[in-house]
Amino acid sequence: MIFTPLLNLGIKVLNLFAGTKSFSVLNYHRVMPNADLSSEQALTPELFEQQLIWLKRHFKVLPLPEAFALAQAKQLPRNAVVITIDDGFYDCFAYVYPLLKKHQLTATFFISTAGLEQGYLWENQISYAICHAPQDLMRLQLQQSTFLIGTTAQRRASIAAITELTKYQTLQQRQLMINDILAQCNCPAHLHQFLTREQVSIMHQNGMTIGAHTVHHPILALETLATAQQEISDSKLLLEQIIDSPIEFFAYPNGKYQQDFTDDHVAIVRDLGFKAAFSTEWGVAQPETDCVYKLKRFTPWDRSPGKFCLRLAINTLAERYHFKFFKSRVRQHVS
Repeated sequence: MIFTPLLNLGIKVLNLFAGTKSFSVLNYHRVMPNADLSSEQALTPELFEQQLIWLKRHFKVLPLPEAFALAQAKQLPRNAVVITIDDGFYDCFAYVYPLLKKHQLTATFFISTAGLEQGYLWENQISYAICHAPQDLMRLQLQQSTFLIGTTAQRRASIAAITELTKYQTLQQRQLMINDILAQCNCPAHLHQFLTREQVSIMHQNGMTIGAHTVHHPILALETLATAQQEISDSKLLLEQIIDSPIEFFAYPNGKYQQDFTDDHVAIVRDLGFKAAFSTEWGVAQPETDCVYKLKRFTPWDRSPGKFCLRLAINTLAERYHFKFFKSRVRQHVS
């Protein structure tokens, strides 16, 4: 297999240069079989389990609180990795949690708490409405734009485009747009697609870390600071009530620094008593040298062990001076 020597080389180089101050944080979202039109990027349970096996074989998988503490003490094992899952959809309990238990691993679940109350998040309303729109409905009108939904391919493309458009609206504007979509699709009902409070509690009691991810998953930079603070603090308080323990870690929705959140939001997170917070900027988390409220995460998607582990190795090495040229290549498919 062509990637075996590349993988072996990557791991050897990583073992030489990996330090004890930083760790990789993997950022997952959905793990589900038979993905609907809205879940093209979801991993199947089989692939997610295979990635867990690769991680156990080539890296040291740690719980987030342990990795954070060891990094601050400069005592991390080499090739340390933390697993995180964002949002809190039902597949966290149905597929992710059982597979983590099977392989004796832990993860951190960053949960948007509106889903605990409603059973879904805003993007689920969009995908559900379009997926279940009448077959003779050929198009949607939204903000003077037309979105074709006559075929399966068109519906998939329109879900992606409308979700991206709706994402970068204030909470109030977003809800108005969603109401318009629901009305055009004649689709007021919605299936439950989220964790329950009981499931969150069970996962916490069995070694999983629970983190906050706001209430409604807004782009914080689009909201007033008062709204942003309420979104962050309310999610923290509700999760603390559910697990009866402090919520110490936070993940910014969408997570791009200076685009989705700013230093004002960093200050809010710090003042609310979180130990650390995570962006979606690629790289490794370095609590000793970086701002602990802007730590980096890495999104894995490769389908082969060579590509998966090699990209993880490159992502780690790209933070070191002698390997800065890797930065522009980490997001590209390894070939």
